[in-house]
Amino acid sequence: MTSDTNQRNVAARVASMASYGDTADELLRGAIDIHHHGHPEITFDLKTRHEDVEEFKLARDAGMAAIVLKSHIFPTVGRAYHINRQVRGIEAIPSITLNPVVGGFNPIAIEAAARQGARVVFMPTWGAAHDRERGGFSAQLGNFLKTAKVLPPEEGLRVTDAAGNVKPEVNECLATAAEFGMAIGTAHISPRESIALAAKAKDYGINSVFFQHPDSRSVAATREETREMVKLGAMIELCALGLLPLTQRITVRDLLQMLDDASADQAVLTTDYFFDWAPSGPETLRMLISVLMSSGVSRAEITKMVRDNPARLLGRSASGDAG
Repeated sequence: MTSDTNQRNVAARVASMASYGDTADELLRGAIDIHHHGHPEITFDLKTRHEDVEEFKLARDAGMAAIVLKSHIFPTVGRAYHINRQVRGIEAIPSITLNPVVGGFNPIAIEAAARQGARVVFMPTWGAAHDRERGGFSAQLGNFLKTAKVLPPEEGLRVTDAAGNVKPEVNECLATAAEFGMAIGTAHISPRESIALAAKAKDYGINSVFFQHPDSRSVAATREETREMVKLGAMIELCALGLLPLTQRITVRDLLQMLDDASADQAVLTTDYFFDWAPSGPETLRMLISVLMSSGVSRAEITKMVRDNPARLLGRSASGDAG
């Protein structure tokens, strides 16, 4: 191959990569990130590159439609309320995570959050027995909170009992979530718990369940378990966090394999990170879109994963209206 040919190939590749970036900007318009950690998260010492108001302004200017604020500690209803008053043109959607600080499986907390606009109920993260058994995020929490140095697995929260049945207190939470039309995120519970939860959710008319970061250390689902969740109608979450340097746990090939198991019809793209060294949420999502496009994922598929599917989980139309 001649030098001129090499130069032409390089030029073509650079031009192609540039087009991915341009198209990613377009696809970010109308996007909804349903798993975003803002600031503060856990402690003021844990910084992000941008605080919430600036982050939401960047997302609005990029054309995004909405962001679901998630916290490992407190419901995000108050923060979302004030962000929506300060930043017009994009919606901050609050949520509640059922960790021990809100009483675990507590339907009262869910109702209170729902009546203040929360649209998503996340199952336990660091409070989940499965996360503690695996040394997931619970093992990192002690780096920020000295009282969290030791979190015994036996004191962790489980969705199911010894027989694999969803516990009565979890059923109460599902009933409350159903009453207020809330989506359910599986967070850091085990894959088998997630499967039981997704099946039971159907009994309450809940069809908005998403299986969170099945590739993560906290969850570690097998491909067969992911496929079971797909059969139950759950959305599969593909997180940018897994590809970011310093936190990288998967390759693009791994990401495409999960997408192959779920298809774009049952997958959502999210950010899920809170680090000061990482780009803003909108930029991180744009990068993930570009990576997938460069790997052959079509515009139509990405539109489903960043706009249509998150909107469906939240009971919204793609244009942003509540369903």
